[in-house]
Amino acid sequence: MENNYQLSRIHNYISGLMNKEEMFQLEKEALEDPFLQDAIEGYRMQKGIDVRQLSLLQQRLNRRVEQTISTRNAQFYTWQRLAIGSTAGVIFVVLIAFIYFKNFTPNTSRTTEVELSYPENRIVIEPILAGGDASPIGGWNAFEQYLQENTRLKDSGGKLIIAFTVDKNGKLSNMNVEEVQNETLKTEAMRLLAGGPKWQGEKGKLIISFPEESQTRGSKPTHCFGIEEKK
Repeated sequence: MENNYQLSRIHNYISGLMNKEEMFQLEKEALEDPFLQDAIEGYRMQKGIDVRQLSLLQQRLNRRVEQTISTRNAQFYTWQRLAIGSTAGVIFVVLIAFIYFKNFTPNTSRTTEVELSYPENRIVIEPILAGGDASPIGGWNAFEQYLQENTRLKDSGGKLIIAFTVDKNGKLSNMNVEEVQNETLKTEAMRLLAGGPKWQGEKGKLIISFPEESQTRGSKPTHCFGIEEKK
């Protein structure tokens, strides 16, 4: 209902001067507006109200409606501002916390001590890339395993460099040993290579290390890359 209730309609309604359609419309409005209900009940309880009193009652009713609407709007905007302020406050706190943890948290590095386990293969093979393209059929790990299982050197350690070619049957030939520490290592290395698995490629060059029995810790090189030959 509009702010300006027409008290003449209320008067006509109470006095029975309205038709059914007008009475139904006013009653419908009264069901939806409690202020209109109060006005109708207040008018019904009064007797001998003149036009002047009707005007005063209408003014009071208008003021009451305006105050109610103003109060309702003020409450709505107050809660709206509170909700916006609360949301902004939460976002601000989260942003400050994010900046703090990102920029002011000390970077602590954790050091984990790793104890190397015993190597799977005691004999270590290091292919030299510049020496050729040869590689054992079955892979380097399997070849090292073969050497470990078939070597006769148990207590004598050392290393050597050996170059070779691969024949059409996959066997090694033209083996040339360089920088060997003793003849025992040379003889053992040539025996193992001659009786070992077949190879693919044309030629190759290896560093073979025979660790001593007391050497129980170490790491194996990455065979997929090999090493560059020292010049």
